[in-house]
Amino acid sequence: MVTTPSNPNDGYESIPIQNAGQFWMIVTCVFTMVIPTALVAMRFVARSRFSNASLDASDWCIATALLFVLALCIVDFFMVFRGGFTFDLKDIAVRFGPDALDTFFRCMAAWPLLWNCCVLTSKLSVLAMYQTLMPIPRMKLAVRVVGGFVIAYNFFGFITGLVICQPYEKNYDWAGVVKGKCGDVKLYYEWLSAINVVSDVIVLLLPLPFVYNLQLQLRKKIVLFAMFSVGFITCAVTIYRQTLLPSLDATNPTGTGLLAFLFSTVEIGVAVSLACVPFLRPLFRGTFGSSNRSHPSPESAYSYSKKGSGSSKPRSQGFNELGSDIQLSPVVIIGNKPGGGGAATQQQALNVQTSWIDERHDDPESGRLPRQQTGVRFKSAWGTCVLWG
Repeated sequence: MVTTPSNPNDGYESIPIQNAGQFWMIVTCVFTMVIPTALVAMRFVARSRFSNASLDASDWCIATALLFVLALCIVDFFMVFRGGFTFDLKDIAVRFGPDALDTFFRCMAAWPLLWNCCVLTSKLSVLAMYQTLMPIPRMKLAVRVVGGFVIAYNFFGFITGLVICQPYEKNYDWAGVVKGKCGDVKLYYEWLSAINVVSDVIVLLLPLPFVYNLQLQLRKKIVLFAMFSVGFITCAVTIYRQTLLPSLDATNPTGTGLLAFLFSTVEIGVAVSLACVPFLRPLFRGTFGSSNRSHPSPESAYSYSKKGSGSSKPRSQGFNELGSDIQLSPVVIIGNKPGGGGAATQQQALNVQTSWIDERHDDPESGRLPRQQTGVRFKSAWGTCVLWG
């Protein structure tokens, strides 16, 4: 491939795109920018227009995580187009000049900082979703404990990335002219990734015991398990990336770091994308939701129960399905104590009645079909509340 000097006076080449590693890094970055952006946009549309739900902390955290994903992909582009990434370190200074190496090492120093911010915000988004869908005391406590752990390890990972080289300029001192020292950057990456794997597993397992104890039809329970378990794809990518880090040569990161950086980029893109999947159901209501031809039973009870309870009615947390949103809500109704002559006693339970209405459009020119609307009626000792989705 014919190349032209970036500056006729210095004789250095501009960085060509001439190997498969550069090509795959560029393609990966493009997909990592486009797919998460599209899914986050679809999530916001589903939440605001179809579910009639206001945006919450989970939505804003995932939007922030997307910004960090885009920033990381831009850094990857700089590493490839301006830093000589995928070429051997010793060849870059000779062929492309010292400025290329300076650009690469500056990007490499910024990488773990942006990565930490992206991992933190994406996990906080998932934890906030758990607390919204299952606002019961035990889940709130679990979310706070796990959230504290995630914040702590990402905070210390961020600080370590800032101070591992003293002074900070030593991070991109490829020529060795800055006085100072650096810690073991490779070991830092390995430990940061290992702790991230542990936190991934903890976050993914967190809701499964609560879903298991829901009194639901098996089919619906399997759907919920699948919805909450989809994040294991991210965990698989993270584990595979962990196996690639030992191959990173600290003396030649430009020539040996392709797979580690590539799968790190894929990891954060997959994490943000999968965090949006549970919210996309309203966009496919005609495919996965109820249709006009289905006529379910007018009453259905969903409850979260403690197994082994000896009471005649399960001691439970209410589980309701609001249109396309699923939520666990702790509520209280008044029941009859066995043998108590109708005496009132409190139990954590809720009766849920699901009703359907049709909105018919009489204008034949509109071409609009009758639309089915689902509502949930909550019956308790204090009255009846009806919510329409």
